[in-house]
Amino acid sequence: MPDFEIYVEDDRYSVPTLYLITAASQAGALAMADDVWRSSDHHLSVELLQDGERLAVLGANPTTEQDFNGSAGAASAA
Repeated sequence: MPDFEIYVEDDRYSVPTLYLITAASQAGALAMADDVWRSSDHHLSVELLQDGERLAVLGANPTTEQDFNGSAGAASAA
């Protein structure tokens, strides 16, 4: 099964939190990232990566926003 990285920007911490996960598919990893993002109001954004390549960004991110399909959204102000 493939490995994925989830980075969580949390307003309580100065550095992102890293979660290493294994999922049967990219869709499963995206669902896990969404669960992490929704699990706390303190989570500002969640990035999902596989082998260092960004797959999705959930929530507000200072540089970009992307949906689960990887299409770029409007840049958000921090």
